[in-house]
Amino acid sequence: MNEKYAPFELEPTLLYDRDTYKIVAGKSYANKDEKFVIGLKSNGFPTNSYLIFPPQLNLDLLRNLLGQDGAHNSEIIKFIKIITDKQ
Repeated sequence: MNEKYAPFELEPTLLYDRDTYKIVAGKSYANKDEKFVIGLKSNGFPTNSYLIFPPQLNLDLLRNLLGQDGAHNSEIIKFIKIITDKQ
């Protein structure tokens, strides 16, 4: 496992950056059957640690982030498209 981006295979895409936390998306080592996972990184967590959201929450979470201060809307839309194309 690449400790630099743990638990992601490659550097995850930044979706949201606000104050003391970031929300990212990327391919996970642990969830090989998922196209991507969404992770929360907080300044309070140890280095390179992420809270991974359950896949069932991905679409709702992404929709709620759209248009918020700190949201990277173009990246969020790309991941919403991945989910909706899968359905």
